[in-house]
Amino acid sequence: MTEEAEKQPRSVQSFFANDRTLVVFREGILVTIEKELIRTGFEEHLKITKRHLEKKLLHAAGFEEILKRGVEDIFVDWDFQRDKSYIIFTLKP
Repeated sequence: MTEEAEKQPRSVQSFFANDRTLVVFREGILVTIEKELIRTGFEEHLKITKRHLEKKLLHAAGFEEILKRGVEDIFVDWDFQRDKSYIIFTLKP
């Protein structure tokens, strides 16, 4: 999914914060055009666009099958200055 929206991350780490919350950290995902948009002041526009795109891709990626649980919601955010991304999956009981 990340490769379709950006590029293959330099690293990916994940852990369960509790039995219904999966947290995923990605590092090294921004491509050159995104970095330039951030540098020229379009960070908020980029964030809104990426959030819409990534949530759509994440919902279509089949995580319910992978996790063997229903996904209740997905939250995505970025630290553009550090080239990091955070994804939080809230899972159905």
